[in-house]
Parts: sequence; C-alpha cells; structure tokens
Amino acid sequence: MATKQISLNTAKMPDFQQWKAVNGSDFSLWDYLAGVANLEIALALTKLLLPDFVEHEEGIFLAEAFNISIYEQWKNQLGNKLPEIEKVMNHQHLDDLLPGGEQVGIDNLFYFGQTMAQLWQSHLHSLYPERSFQVHCYQETDAV
Repeated sequence: MATKQISLNTAKMPDFQQWKAVNGSDFSLWDYLAGVANLEIALALTKLLLPDFVEHEEGIFLAEAFNISIYEQWKNQLGNKLPEIEKVMNHQHLDDLLPGGEQVGIDNLFYFGQTMAQLWQSHLHSLYPERSFQVHCYQETDAV
C-alpha cells in the first residue's frame, strides 16, 4: 500500500512566520530553533521520537504508555490476540501529546506523524532486528 507523502508547510507555522518576517526571507527552521528551542526540550523530544519500549508476554509496548492492569483488561477483551493488544495499547494521538495542531494545520500534524512513524519503525528494527513491525500514521478529519 502506498503512503501519501507530504511536506512540511512552513506557511502554516504562524510563530515561525513572525520570526521570518522580522529576520528576513533567508531565515531558516534551524535559525528558528536556535531562537525558540532549548536543549532540555530537545532532550525530552528524543523520548517521543525514539521512545523506550518494554517487552511483556512477547509483546512490545511503548514504555511511557504501558500499564499492566490495562494490558490485562485488553487481553481479556481481545482474547489473547497479541497483535491487537499491541495495536490498541501503542495507539497515540499526536494532538494529545503535542497541543497546537489546529494552529499549524492538519497537513503539518500528519507530516509530523509520518515522520514519527518512520522513526519508530527504524528504532524498533534496530532494537529488535529479528522481529517485524508495522507502524502506521492515520489522518482523521481533524486529528492524527
């Protein structure tokens, strides 16, 4: 199945556009990051982009979201179907993790989701080379 590839649309990034208007047309995203970001935020983002995982009963789960009692509930409800349990427990909404999607537009939110999915896929492959994984990013009407 082909994945729709989209690009980052900086025109829909209002804060970046304000900085660019003040600093000139050659003002880049790296310049913007140097002005608004800090290393502490960048370090925290590494755990979103390259998250920790836990293994439980042969399943692989996002460490940040894993809860044994919730796992047991899904296990009972889904009848021990591990791929389905992994799918529902690892499901995340970007606009819940990083508010502000409505300001930058659904296409930019989807772009970020696609990027995260690619990073997670590569990260999982590097951590568990003997296993195969499917990481998907779905675009809903107003959420990713």
